[in-house]
Amino acid sequence: MVVEGNHEIEEQARGGIHFIMLGAYIAYNKSGDQYKWLERDLANVDRSKTPWLVATWHPPWYSSYKAHYREVECMRVAMEELLYSYGVDIVFNGHVHAYERSNRVYNYTLDPCGPVYITVGDGGNREKMAINYADDPGQCPEPSTTPDKYMGGFCATNFTSGPAAGKFCWDQQPEYSALRESSFGHGILEVKNETWALWTWYRNQDSYSKVGDQIYIVMEEPRSNGNRQINKYTMGWQGLPLIQFT
Repeated sequence: MVVEGNHEIEEQARGGIHFIMLGAYIAYNKSGDQYKWLERDLANVDRSKTPWLVATWHPPWYSSYKAHYREVECMRVAMEELLYSYGVDIVFNGHVHAYERSNRVYNYTLDPCGPVYITVGDGGNREKMAINYADDPGQCPEPSTTPDKYMGGFCATNFTSGPAAGKFCWDQQPEYSALRESSFGHGILEVKNETWALWTWYRNQDSYSKVGDQIYIVMEEPRSNGNRQINKYTMGWQGLPLIQFT
């Protein structure tokens, strides 16, 4: 499977998981072919047979690092509602050379029905790590500098609500950011069955016996469509974070 970067749009069904790979560097507006394809594809997923819905594209929507901060806001504005309405479970991104996992979020607001966004662009590269956060003093970028020149458009403006209302950046780690770390690493997603999945992130310098981040995701009852009511966060096995769907 290949994901477009600045380095195809397709769907893959694998053992109860429906993978969607999107392109951030082609048209993503509602009138474009990619958006129309995504609508058709999501509508055809039977969640009673394929309970897990995982999406991926290159640059992240939710990243609190200064590098590439809110760079693809126009894509988020265009496509986030569609992915949310069909109950996407997890989103994987790269581009930012560091690790970050979000809480469940929609439109920058904590939302138990939103996806978990995982930026794992830290496999190793010649550009070194992203180490500065946009919420660090003096690190918030000028809004006009944030759009990607290959994508066009300008949609990133000051927040209008929430703790960062009236600002372009938060002044502390954003609520949506659950864990972030500037370390080279890699992750493994294990879908145990139709109700349990396990995400584990390892630092490259550590052995597999030392876990950098781990979270269990639980679905009590798969549904035939994307809309599910999600219970509150609880704790999983071994005291690990657990996200439960009902």
